[in-house]
Amino acid sequence: MELRHLRYFVTVAKEQSFTKAADKLFTAQPSLSQQIKDLEQEVGLTLFDRSARNVRLTAEGEAFLPHAINAIESSKLAVAAARQIAQRKSNQIHIGFLNVAEIKLMPSILAEIKQRNPDLKIHLHSLTCLEQIQALKNAELDLTFTRFELKHADFENIHLMSEQIYLVALDVLHPSNRVLKLQELKNHHVIMCEQNSSPVFYEKLNALIPFDQQQHDHMLWVTNVMQHLNLINMGMGFSFVPEYLLKFLNPQVKVIQTDLLLPELGLYATYAKKSQNAALDIITQTLRQQNDETSH
Repeated sequence: MELRHLRYFVTVAKEQSFTKAADKLFTAQPSLSQQIKDLEQEVGLTLFDRSARNVRLTAEGEAFLPHAINAIESSKLAVAAARQIAQRKSNQIHIGFLNVAEIKLMPSILAEIKQRNPDLKIHLHSLTCLEQIQALKNAELDLTFTRFELKHADFENIHLMSEQIYLVALDVLHPSNRVLKLQELKNHHVIMCEQNSSPVFYEKLNALIPFDQQQHDHMLWVTNVMQHLNLINMGMGFSFVPEYLLKFLNPQVKVIQTDLLLPELGLYATYAKKSQNAALDIITQTLRQQNDETSH
């Protein structure tokens, strides 16, 4: 039995469809079906009921599923442990970051670590929050800077900062100083980050302004910061930005007062508690020291 068979089995079980599972696994459906048949033959049991419209687990399949998931997770942990040792031995560190961390934190952190460990190989990865968290769990990153507070026993979070979110638009779109009711945005074009690109930002705002209630043709979706800034500066609509982006907006773009208080965004540094990377210790010490200085 190979891990490939277990991954295929778990994906089919979750999707309840060979077609959807094949798409998710980037494989052909006939090949996937054959792999599942091979697994069932090896186990000696029927794991899926194929008679219903949707593929469903048999009772035997239900019993098999949690152990298959655990086996896959154990294999990931084994790879992660080996990677951590390899990176420690080769004196290198992999850091994931968002734009806000690159602008506000990375210069001081990199200067500190280079001073204390000049031979360290530093690999910087500009990734979304979701990409960073997945890479951290796979031990492809030693440290992440995301909007997530990862609540997991194996990981430690350092809360670095919180910043206010603001509603902004080109002055001609809202020339008065009148407080804007958020409900009024239904009548305007709105520029917004896609959920997968910035999930915490999206979810906090979606709780105030359900985006599925906006007119479809009034929404402009962006996947990165430069797209976001360019569309705002071009006057393509109203938008929300965290505080650090305000200085990159044109002088003609203004902050608009709203009837409801907009939320704040946090920024967290996250790392594996059991990491043995000495460079990581330097960085986390620096971050905590900066936090202590700021709080005082």
